[in-house]
Amino acid sequence: MDLSLPRGIRDIVPEEFELHQRIRTAFEEVTDAYNFKAMEPAPLETLSILRAKSGSQVDEQIYHFQDKADRDIGLRFDLTVGMTRYVVGKRGMKPPIKLASYGGVWRYDEPQHARYRWFYQWDIEVFGDPTIDSDAEVMDLSYSLFKRLGLSEVKLHVGDRRVVEEYIRSVLGVSSDGKVLEMMRALDKVAKKTEAELIREYEAKGVSAAEMKKLLEFGSTRGAPAEVVAKLKDAGLKSAEGLSDLAEILKLRGIANVEYDLSIVRGIDYYTAIVFEVKDGARPDLGSLCGGGRYDALPRIFGRPELAATGAAGGIERIALSMSGAGTAESRSVYVVFTEPALYGEALKALSQVREAGIRSDIGLRSKGLRKQLEDASSMGFRSALIVGKKELESGNLLLKDLKTGGEKPIARGSLVEGILS
Repeated sequence: MDLSLPRGIRDIVPEEFELHQRIRTAFEEVTDAYNFKAMEPAPLETLSILRAKSGSQVDEQIYHFQDKADRDIGLRFDLTVGMTRYVVGKRGMKPPIKLASYGGVWRYDEPQHARYRWFYQWDIEVFGDPTIDSDAEVMDLSYSLFKRLGLSEVKLHVGDRRVVEEYIRSVLGVSSDGKVLEMMRALDKVAKKTEAELIREYEAKGVSAAEMKKLLEFGSTRGAPAEVVAKLKDAGLKSAEGLSDLAEILKLRGIANVEYDLSIVRGIDYYTAIVFEVKDGARPDLGSLCGGGRYDALPRIFGRPELAATGAAGGIERIALSMSGAGTAESRSVYVVFTEPALYGEALKALSQVREAGIRSDIGLRSKGLRKQLEDASSMGFRSALIVGKKELESGNLLLKDLKTGGEKPIARGSLVEGILS
């Protein structure tokens, strides 16, 4: 029997799953602190709903099929579409509506480094507030999540679709809506293609080499928020006011690691204003760990033109890869061992106390001596070993051994948990 998996699909092995759990726990704690309500949209949608975000061209990028009643169905490719569909249908909900979700999604993309066809995302959305405050709230939460996970070199990279469009229309003199969209699509590719490649590609679409060079030069504008805003205002771009307001709000929220980058425009047929990405300076090879922005167009497509929307989503697999090289703090874990089989009962009592406190723990096998039990503890990645010995028990103590440093300290049996955590 062939035991291989379909291309782009893999098992999440225990080591990776542990990282995933840490990310999910942190996400749930942070979203709760920011007063986002948790939900999970349905994994199956009608194909017409999935097409709402990107049109029929999305068919090539997702898993879709006909069910037994010949209905066109697809697996969700993100969490935003389902969350938006849910909110649009609940007209009695009072805005602002702040929702958070965590779940698996499926995309029929070409598999590559840190990109699979089945993967996990976290997602946060704010519906019903058209102000810059909600954009800042989403960025604040995203930034706080990565800090909580121990990623100290993350930075917010922020752009604004309105500024880019104003530049194309007012400075470059482009009036055709179709040409404006093509030029924004070109700007969205600057990280993947050279200037010469973009000029060749878009000359065939009616964009002159001179226009493309000016656009790419404008798109290279990046730096500290105050500096970028000053340049945009000097250029007479009125839409820069949104970025100016955002900079002040982020400063008040205590977020200093921010760069404005006008090459960031993200999904051309989807986002409408402020957009952003979060990148880890220590792992630039991973690209964006999360991204988002304002997408007022999607609720409009679903029949709620008055319902503003902004949000962000992050890829769990990329975040886990970033964490695996960041030296993040270990979670406390204890492996209970015993010096002789007769002490197994006492070891079980200690194990129960440790587990009741929610500390990850396990116990050695009665068929193995102390040295082999300690070897097992190290091979399984435990931080400490709690040694139950006859001499220690007689004095009312157990012995806690640090499996990394080899250091030992006695712990009173009556305060095991306090001793482990201290």
